[in-house]
Amino acid sequence: MNTINIKNNQRILALIAIFMLLSLFSNIYCHTEGKDILSQSTSKDVAVVYANEFSNIEHTNIEEIQIIEQKISKAQADFENKVRKINLYLSERGAPLAKYSEEFVKAADHYGIDYRLVAAISIIESSGGKHNFRAYNAWGWGKSDFKSWEDGIWKVSEGMAKYYAKGLTSPRSIAPSYCPPNATTWANKVSYVMNMISSQ
Repeated sequence: MNTINIKNNQRILALIAIFMLLSLFSNIYCHTEGKDILSQSTSKDVAVVYANEFSNIEHTNIEEIQIIEQKISKAQADFENKVRKINLYLSERGAPLAKYSEEFVKAADHYGIDYRLVAAISIIESSGGKHNFRAYNAWGWGKSDFKSWEDGIWKVSEGMAKYYAKGLTSPRSIAPSYCPPNATTWANKVSYVMNMISSQ
């Protein structure tokens, strides 16, 4: 995970602060109708104003950075947990696709589908890539050959996203189109595997 470098951000914030303070100086100059503010205030007073402005800006932005860091950390932890769950379930079954657990989650996140769905279908259709009727096709996906496991995962995930776009977001609603002859049985099996992945 790319972490936010606080020191680099503080340098950037310092430049922003200088720009804002120069703007503040300009505003004060305008409000005094062009009079020299140093003739009305000591250099110490002006320095205090600058210091206070910079402190406020730095404090606010460091808090924002910390919030962003926390969100990134939480998202990374969630991602890693999903990968772990898929990997454990597929590995326990000796599934070739276990090595591609991270790819399942990346593709699911990209297409906005349930991270368990494509992995679960691969178990039902081919025991996770053990028994494929076409090259790298562990999902019974038409008559397609895929170039690699990664290609298969991404293509099937993209296809699942099209079901989602129609409001078909559960195995039960997808089944009539995906597996018409045994829709109910297929949906029940996929749902069961998805629940098992969750429980890892």
